[in-house]
Amino acid sequence: MGYLNNRLEQAQRGTSGLVSRASLSNLGAQGAALGSVTLASLLVARIGGPTVVGEYALFRVLPWLFGVVFSFGLPTASAYFLAGEHSKDPDLRPTLVVIALGGSALGALVWLACAAPFHALFFKQVPLSIVVAMALGVITQLCTVTAKGCCQGSHDIPGANLVIVAEELWFVLCYPAVVLVTHNQGIAGVVVALIISGVLATSTGLVRLARRHFFDGFGAPSLPLAKKITVFGARGQLGNLLWLTNLRFDFILLGALAGPAVLGVYSIASKFAELMRLAPTALNYVLYPRFASLKRDQADAHLRSLFPRALVLTVLLTPFVALVALFGPNLVYGDAFQGAVRPAEIIILGLSIEGAAAVASAYLLGTGRPGLNSLGMGVGAAMTVGLDVLLIPRYGALGGAITSAVVYATTTITLSYIAYRIAPRDSGQRLRSKDALQFQLDHGADTPLRRMIDIALALTSLLVTMPVFLLISLAVRLMTPGPILYRQVRMGRSGKPFTLFKFRSMVVNAEALGGYITTKNDSRVTKVGRLLRASKLDELPQLVNILRGEMTLVGPRPEVPYFVRWYNRNELRVLSVRPGLTGLGQLLYTGDSLNGGDSARDVEAHYLLHQLHQKLLVDLAYLRQRGFWADLAIVTRTFGIIFQNSKKILGPASSPESTSLRA
Repeated sequence: MGYLNNRLEQAQRGTSGLVSRASLSNLGAQGAALGSVTLASLLVARIGGPTVVGEYALFRVLPWLFGVVFSFGLPTASAYFLAGEHSKDPDLRPTLVVIALGGSALGALVWLACAAPFHALFFKQVPLSIVVAMALGVITQLCTVTAKGCCQGSHDIPGANLVIVAEELWFVLCYPAVVLVTHNQGIAGVVVALIISGVLATSTGLVRLARRHFFDGFGAPSLPLAKKITVFGARGQLGNLLWLTNLRFDFILLGALAGPAVLGVYSIASKFAELMRLAPTALNYVLYPRFASLKRDQADAHLRSLFPRALVLTVLLTPFVALVALFGPNLVYGDAFQGAVRPAEIIILGLSIEGAAAVASAYLLGTGRPGLNSLGMGVGAAMTVGLDVLLIPRYGALGGAITSAVVYATTTITLSYIAYRIAPRDSGQRLRSKDALQFQLDHGADTPLRRMIDIALALTSLLVTMPVFLLISLAVRLMTPGPILYRQVRMGRSGKPFTLFKFRSMVVNAEALGGYITTKNDSRVTKVGRLLRASKLDELPQLVNILRGEMTLVGPRPEVPYFVRWYNRNELRVLSVRPGLTGLGQLLYTGDSLNGGDSARDVEAHYLLHQLHQKLLVDLAYLRQRGFWADLAIVTRTFGIIFQNSKKILGPASSPESTSLRA
């Protein structure tokens, strides 16, 4: 019972958040492993050159693939069953051992059968005997990753971390020793080092499991349990194989079409791009067994809590990793690998939202839905094959990078959509309240997927328009006295006030001089402000409000708290969602043809009588049909109205049309 007690003790530590001790330790292990892989590839590159690096990359990928395929996805299944309801079954662990031994033998035999075709297709310059010898690599790869999966499912994250690092570090230690002893600087020395380091990595995993009493209290292998494990593993491994297709089909195709030298350069590009995958991989590794040990409603709540934070994490990491990849290949590997920079940058862009995929995939696997996870991966795999075949023959490594970026982003969006489609349904649609501020709209409620799109588009827009920001800031500062930004308190979701940002387009203290409403020819509007308001460029700083989670791209316009006092109970429902940068109500009531009067009080009365409630009715109607196509139509219409209003506002003055100061 020592093993079971230890496992339960680990599981009872709770479900910590996104940044936990386990996730940080696994991030460190993934980083150390990547550092070891980078050092290993550097040693191979310096000793053998790009061609040997390319052959080394294939010898790392293909044996792993054989082992995992012919064990029916045992590494994925072992973590799930050890973390879930079968953990107390004494027959589980011996059944896992038998499947591992059988899968190793089967995978090695199939590798031997494929050795000659592999030699002809991928390893023309490598002796056939060396290709045959890598059958041992099939066995060690499967045993090592299964040991990691058993540690992971047993909530022994430190043990899993140890195997993750040892798997890569042993090669770094073995390869120079093999070269010194054999004086072989070619692929033969690499293969010998791979086999020796594989045996040592497997031994590390087995020793760790033995010390954690994994082999104590064994029952007997169970055929019914083996069927459950293989069925789950096969369904889950289909997703992993499809993900591997996303990751490595370009390697295989480049090796076959462009040769090992080009593949060697591309593999270095992938090494730098994979810096983006460190944090998501660590999150997925820790969250998978955590989701498996939770009840369904707890898992749903955990998904909704972690998803947006994981997405923001990888988005924020993107520029830093891109900077490293800009200079790293040349500095670390030499001028021969300068061609790795552009492919690395392209792949990094595709991985910028990878955090969302990590959480969604862990949720789907951990809640017993490996088929849905595989479905999400399959969308990307189908694109991988088609785009690689189309782009690699023409563009080489650059074509493979473009494919990878597109596929990574598409897979992330697909997995996120699937996870959030099933989580609310399985939780029984619990979000019900009679409170108007917590009103659950039929279709228009905010969703994590909408938040993910908001963050991605807002961040991209900020980066693209940064020169415009600087020019406008300079113009406002030089042409009008006062601050560059205008800040005003608005009413946000659930009636929570927030500070809205705009470029200042009016004189300082405009509200004190004339109230909250402006007219077309309002004297408080500055000259540069007229241009900003006409082009809507004064709204650009609200992209920051979107990133902060206070606004969304399309939704009801945020209202000044002064006017919310006139909302009736039904109209308060617009406060159940984040306010938008643009929206249907704003488009229809940008300007009103009725004259509001000469005084500030008259203008505000006009707004209350002829615009406020009509606009709210439009916003409520929009929320009931809210969706992708409705939002796209509003965005398109927004750009059209910007051009129309620019002509009207910049043209000859006519009637004093009234608009809210918030417009």
